Amino acid sequence: MEVDVEKVRPRLRGDVYVMRVQEGAYIRSNLGGSMLKGASTYEWIQRIAPMLDGTRTLGELCAAVPESSRAALAKLIMLLHGKGYVKNVLDDRPHTLTPDLATAYAANIAFIEYFTDSPELRFERYRDSTVVLAGAGPLLQALANSQLRAGVRTPVLAPFAESPFDRDRVAEHLAVAQGQDPEQRIAYRDVADRHLDRVAADATMVLHVADRPMIERARLLSAAAGAAGAASAQVVVVGDEAWIGPVIGEDGDATAWESAWRRLCALAPDNVGADLRDHPEIAPSEFLRGPTVALVANHLCFAAFRHLTGIDEGTGADHLVRFDLETLETANHTFLPHPLALPAVPDDPARLAALAAATPVDDEELARRAVDCVDPRTGVFAEITERDYEQLPLFVSEVMVSDPVGLAGGPFPVHGYGESVVESRQRAVRHALERYAAVMADPRRGDRLHGLDVLTGETVSVDAAAVFPARTAASGSDWPEAVRAAVVAAANENVVAALSTATEPFPRLDMDGAKLTPRGARYLKLLEIVEQPFDVHDLSGPPGLPTFAFSTPTGTVAYVSDLDAGAALEKGLERTLLAYQSRAANQPVYAPPSVPDLPAHLRGDIGGTGEAGALSDSVGLEEAVAVLTREGGRVVAVPLDHDPFLARTCPFVVRAVVVHG
Repeated sequence: MEVDVEKVRPRLRGDVYVMRVQEGAYIRSNLGGSMLKGASTYEWIQRIAPMLDGTRTLGELCAAVPESSRAALAKLIMLLHGKGYVKNVLDDRPHTLTPDLATAYAANIAFIEYFTDSPELRFERYRDSTVVLAGAGPLLQALANSQLRAGVRTPVLAPFAESPFDRDRVAEHLAVAQGQDPEQRIAYRDVADRHLDRVAADATMVLHVADRPMIERARLLSAAAGAAGAASAQVVVVGDEAWIGPVIGEDGDATAWESAWRRLCALAPDNVGADLRDHPEIAPSEFLRGPTVALVANHLCFAAFRHLTGIDEGTGADHLVRFDLETLETANHTFLPHPLALPAVPDDPARLAALAAATPVDDEELARRAVDCVDPRTGVFAEITERDYEQLPLFVSEVMVSDPVGLAGGPFPVHGYGESVVESRQRAVRHALERYAAVMADPRRGDRLHGLDVLTGETVSVDAAAVFPARTAASGSDWPEAVRAAVVAAANENVVAALSTATEPFPRLDMDGAKLTPRGARYLKLLEIVEQPFDVHDLSGPPGLPTFAFSTPTGTVAYVSDLDAGAALEKGLERTLLAYQSRAANQPVYAPPSVPDLPAHLRGDIGGTGEAGALSDSVGLEEAVAVLTREGGRVVAVPLDHDPFLARTCPFVVRAVVVHG
């Protein structure tokens, strides 16, 4: 293809290295290496390299050599361009950097060039930015040194008092920097904790370092930077870890730092500073000394450099970097917005109208979406795993769920089980989302929440205290399925209480004659194979919908209700099998939740009432609601959607509440 030589202004990348080899020339950069064959290729590249500085077009370069060599020169330059070793800088924007500055900061400029265009202009803008460095102690001193070395003309320092700050040491750093860049200066901005808005005044970016958990200040500084239209990033040391970031743009989410910290503490509630207060009384880590201080400061400086030069434009606001002060290891941790960090939003009944028409979300799609929720330190879920759990006869998976607002007493495990590892994981994820939604209450929503009458679809106001923390929560792939599951869960919640008024024994089912689902039949066969004796008693009378008690010689395993008798039996057999597996493997952590024993006087025999092995009839949703409202009222389905992201991920998580009046 013919090239317009006047539309190519070639510049050799600064990281290119050329070596003579027998075949010709071996050329390498951070992009990789290539072999260019030809006896004179190495000499050609060495000869033209000084001219590939971006100041001349390809046409001008060709005009400077004999006509017989022009085609070969153009071909070689375009070959280097095609492999990425040469850039076309024709469209690079002009800059006013002096040659001396361009030379002094050549490495910085080359780094920018690797990622984007107009590197000199981008560096010039970075250099002229008003970067405010707030903090205390050696970390602030090291950050000032890092910014000087990175090329900022006049860093502005705002020292705080919790750690000794050595201005003379900063002056020494400045003197060294001025040997290369005489224009550099240090400015100081004296501020107090109660006037954090002054820190961010007129700033392009605010960088904050704290060698101890100064959590309130970090949160307020992030907000102050956002209000001033400045970008921001922080380092906060907690224990033996430094948490770096997030990098928040000038028009970014100023609440991101608070979200990150709340997510971190939701999985580690014992962190100093989980109360969102400053803790100047905490001594800095013994590992935060010497070169480690400089490494931490350099991480923050580098993050600011990448942001202000546009390398990381549009990224960085959703992750933290964890720096282990003892081992010097780093790790990236992503996080989601935390509801309590976001502006308060009142409970809006209008959102309910969209639920019935919302797109269904099946188990496969839900598991795919849940990937964004997982991070071992800052996730909604810490991990999804099978640990070392026994995987026969059922597959068992675990999700460690965070405690977002402290209603659960700390992070807690949730388990899923099924006939394959895919199914066990999908079930674990769904159950984890239900449990998370049940304890994610935003008190700013108000004392009254809104739900839909299960039968009429009418919007109903409900006392928030009757909803959160939810003892039972259910979900489905769509709204009707979720409502059905929530009603069943509410009915099942009343089974044990209903037994207290029972006087006649409940009939025992003959499982050999019971009509089971295909899965239920497989579970029954597995129980026979492992020789697990059990009894099933039909409790359907008091609850008003198919309900069964499953008991083994060691006690009652589960009470299970459903609108369909076959589905209830399937669930009960599954839990009985799971109870056997957890006991046989000595792994009680995933056993079904313990329930009171079915009293001996209520355990009837086969044929105690009615036909042997006969099942209760299945019932409709209306009948189940009628049972729940025997004493009046209405059943209202309230969506548990106080976490906006989780509400989008799994929109159909519901608690069914009986409302009177």
